Amino acid sequence: MAAMATSIVSRLSPPRVLATSRWATLYSQLVSPSFLPSLAIAIPGVSLSLPTLDDIWESVLRAVPKNKVSHSRKRHRQMAGKALKDVNSLCKCPGCGETKRTHRLCQRCLEDMKRIWREDYPTDKPF
Repeated sequence: MAAMATSIVSRLSPPRVLATSRWATLYSQLVSPSFLPSLAIAIPGVSLSLPTLDDIWESVLRAVPKNKVSHSRKRHRQMAGKALKDVNSLCKCPGCGETKRTHRLCQRCLEDMKRIWREDYPTDKPF
């Protein structure tokens, strides 16, 4: 709770000036308004507080997992909601009466046709 309060207070407080050389301070005052003119505009009564690198780095460090996630748990999470869908489009084959998927050939009739073709046109003919 105390860490959350300090992080909120640090975001509301004005940006801290780090101990840097005079050259870096002068360079940042001269160059930064030309690169970021939209952030250099001051509106009376409105203060814009952008997160600093310290705030971002804290959240990055907290995002580290404590233990290794097992392969099965990782795959279970990744495959959630990707199960096979139920087959709803079924009908009866007009030739044999077996149940088949619509707009597909019946496997039983197909095997019968293949057997007949093999008998009519054997592949071991001499050339």
